[in-house]
Amino acid sequence: MAVEALNSIKNAETKGEEIIKTAQQESKNIIKNAETKSIEEHKRIIDEANSLASNMVSEALKKGEEESKIIKEGAEKEINDIINVSSDKMEKAINLIVERIVK
Repeated sequence: MAVEALNSIKNAETKGEEIIKTAQQESKNIIKNAETKSIEEHKRIIDEANSLASNMVSEALKKGEEESKIIKEGAEKEINDIINVSSDKMEKAINLIVERIVK
């Protein structure tokens, strides 16, 4: 009976060691999987941030181009208006300036 008890204890110890080894291996696998997922998530977040930043830059450039186009068109109109001033208006303006200078 003592031999059976010793064998039973030995079997229990062996099973305990197997359980510990299995648990250690599972914990290593869990840690490895967590590290892999962490790296993947980090890459995904960085890629998403880069994409968002690129979109924001593109939108800002597009808006800037639209605004500069409006300003340029306005300036071109003003330039054309100045160039197209009739000689009569130019003559009146010159006379008005001369009158003010003489006074």
